[in-house]
Amino acid sequence: MSTVEPKDARVSALRARILDAARRIVTRDGIDALSMRKIADAIGYSPASLYLHFEGRDAIARALGREGFAQLLARLQPCTEIEDTRARLHALAHAYVAFGCAHPQTYRLMFLPERGQCDEDQAQGPALEARPDHEAVAITRLFADAFAPVFAEPAPLARALWALLHGVVAFSLAGPAFAPESSGLLAIDAALDGWIGAGAAQKTRSDAT
Repeated sequence: MSTVEPKDARVSALRARILDAARRIVTRDGIDALSMRKIADAIGYSPASLYLHFEGRDAIARALGREGFAQLLARLQPCTEIEDTRARLHALAHAYVAFGCAHPQTYRLMFLPERGQCDEDQAQGPALEARPDHEAVAITRLFADAFAPVFAEPAPLARALWALLHGVVAFSLAGPAFAPESSGLLAIDAALDGWIGAGAAQKTRSDAT
């Protein structure tokens, strides 16, 4: 029986090594430190060989960003088991902020634009908009489902909540002197309570007519 590893398995294993090396570089030194040469040196390959598996550094960064969305979705999923609307929304919001603050480099990678953001010569900052990945769509759906009991059209509230959470994380990553994390959580709680109260009152009036 042949013990030669199938080509597809070897390719998948090498891609995983490339991403692991890139993740370590970003976590340790930040996004600006990421380069094809550094990744190649970390795994003992030539920079040219990496281009057989990824178009360039921007493609590797986007792949890490997609992993970040998947990790965030996994962190949020347990919150969906909470039945009470207010408690679920607060749990989702706090879990989102906790993830972003605990994994700042991963979070920045999640919001890199699909093209033109990462350049080999000069790295740019993250774009403040979510990419249309499957996991990002699923996260929006989690927020919308949480708002559904009190809003007939929860999608706009889901987008508003994500914008608020993203802003809180962005401020927090700028440093505690700029925006203490606790103040962001208070703002989130106040906004959620206001939205939930308005939605419940609207639903009561609708039921009465």
